Amino acid sequence: MSSNKHLLKKSSQNQFLLIFSIVALIATTAYTQETPSSVPVSGASTSVLNKPVWMTELSIGLKESYDDNLLGVSGDSMPKSYSWITTISPKIGMDFAPLIKGQSMLKVLSLNYEPDFATYSQASEESNTAHRILNKIKANSENISFILDNSFQYIDGSSIAPIYLAPDNVRSCYAHGLPRERRNQYQDRTKIDFQLDWDRFFVRPTGSLQLWDMLTEQQAISGYQNWVDRYDINGGVDLGRKTSSQLAIFLGYRYGRQYQDKVIKSDYTSTNDYQRTIIGVEGKLFNWLTLSLLGGPDFRGYVDNAPVSNKNQVNFYGESSLTGEISKHDTVVVKYKGSRWVSSTGQVPTFDTSLDLGYRHRFDTALIWNLNCQLKNADYTVGNLTTGSSAPSLRNDWLYALSTGLSHNINANIGVNISIAANLGRNEQDGIANANYRQFDEYLTSIGVFSKF
Repeated sequence: MSSNKHLLKKSSQNQFLLIFSIVALIATTAYTQETPSSVPVSGASTSVLNKPVWMTELSIGLKESYDDNLLGVSGDSMPKSYSWITTISPKIGMDFAPLIKGQSMLKVLSLNYEPDFATYSQASEESNTAHRILNKIKANSENISFILDNSFQYIDGSSIAPIYLAPDNVRSCYAHGLPRERRNQYQDRTKIDFQLDWDRFFVRPTGSLQLWDMLTEQQAISGYQNWVDRYDINGGVDLGRKTSSQLAIFLGYRYGRQYQDKVIKSDYTSTNDYQRTIIGVEGKLFNWLTLSLLGGPDFRGYVDNAPVSNKNQVNFYGESSLTGEISKHDTVVVKYKGSRWVSSTGQVPTFDTSLDLGYRHRFDTALIWNLNCQLKNADYTVGNLTTGSSAPSLRNDWLYALSTGLSHNINANIGVNISIAANLGRNEQDGIANANYRQFDEYLTSIGVFSKF
């Protein structure tokens, strides 16, 4: 009963926010249209709503979406569940650095709050509120610089995970990731860099954290999704040399730890310590091409109860990004990452690979087209759990994702967008029973309106 009351309360809150958003958008549009700008700009509409200098963003968005496969099932056994989704997304961004007078070292001291209030009309258990807090500190003075980026997220969602009935309990690992991101949890991602420069050389102490604190219940029920807490924390140093005013090469070392909690009624965990050496290049290769390329061997030691035959491994680690501004209208972004990771469902480690390609074309100041392609692979075959009903080490899952969308600014304060996305889960593990249940197709279409102040 208390769960129903909570859902009714959340639904009432979202309905109020929906009504408030519509009224705000209509009022903003009317005000913009009825009040001409005192300083017109040729070829563009000028906003009459002026933000204070410390406010970097004040906006609200309203989006209606349709998801035809909420749990990522094949449809051969469990039927596909679907829902219309109403999402309200207010945003406020602040940068306090301009308010601190008499100093020039602090460049950015920002704090953004970007929540999403999502209501699933046909699947109330998937409704959630994602509270996102982003903050950044950037400072530099002569030969010293410091950057801190933090992204904190609290998802106020259901604490009960879905149940995948057999034979769908052997679904793709990317399938249960869909509802997992809507459940009650904390996430945190932090990166810190501190750099000392002299002549053509630099030294850069660095550290990073990735944390998932799952607040969902664990239950000993067949097919129930028991998600575990995980984190990856590391620190180290880079030694670099600037080959030009815009490009540098560096050698780096990281010492880190990956933690994975135990799933209910399991003795296994893939918790491990690692040391990583890397070589990299970063900066601008050309005026239009910005890059960051790094990679190297990863020396890993697993705890005694890890489900791997070799407790001491050498793996490859690689991470890269390239941004090409090939014209004033066209931007291409390519990203790659390959690394050893721990599963959100406990026990077996994976080797995760992702390749992203993004393209943006700006037709004019008002109309933008985005195209994004993603290829992901989760290979669990390093594990030795090859027996039993699930045989978690006999798994090699792929995800092919494609999305495209248009965004149009009607005027300086209001705009509309439309998008469509496809997520295709595929199995590449040979010699397993019910392989077709590891495959799924999910399509998500959205249309929205946004207002910027």
